[in-house]
Amino acid sequence: MQLIVNCFVPWQDGFVMLQKPRRGWWYLPGGKVEDNELWRQAAMREFSEESGLQLVDATLRGIYRVQVAAGPDSTAKDRIIAQFVGHGATGTLLKENREGKLAVVKADELAHLPMDEGDRLMVQHTLAAETRGTSVVFFGRFTYDADHQVQSWTIDPDNYLNSV
Repeated sequence: MQLIVNCFVPWQDGFVMLQKPRRGWWYLPGGKVEDNELWRQAAMREFSEESGLQLVDATLRGIYRVQVAAGPDSTAKDRIIAQFVGHGATGTLLKENREGKLAVVKADELAHLPMDEGDRLMVQHTLAAETRGTSVVFFGRFTYDADHQVQSWTIDPDNYLNSV
C-alpha cells in the first residue's frame, strides 16, 4: 500500500492547487511519504517543495483509501491519502515547478476544474469544513476502474456537504 499526503492551503482569497501536465488535472500539492517520515511533516515538506511557500503547521483533515483496478497495461493500486490543511503560509508562490503549473483557485472554480472526481470530493469536503470553521476529520474510501473513473465512494461523516 502506498502512502500519499497532500495539503490544502488557503492563499490570497483562494487555495493553492497544482495542474499536472499528464492529464491536465488539478491536485492539491503533495506526494509520497519518505521512509521514517511522519505524515504531517511529509505534507508540509511536499507542499513547500512544490509551491515555494513555507508552512508554520498543518492539521489532519482526512484519511482516504483509494483502490484502482488493474488494466491491460497497469497493475492494481491501493493507496492511503492523508489530507492536511496548512497554516501560516509565507513566501512567494511559484508559477510552476517540475510537477506542473501552480495557481490560486477560488472556491467557486473548483466544480469546473478538470480533476480526478475523487480528489474533487475530498477537496470539497475540506473546503466546506474550513468555511464552517469545524475541526472534523473525514474518513473515506474510493474505488476506481482501470481508466481511473470513480466506481464507488463513501465519506464519513456522510452527507456533510448537504448539512448546515
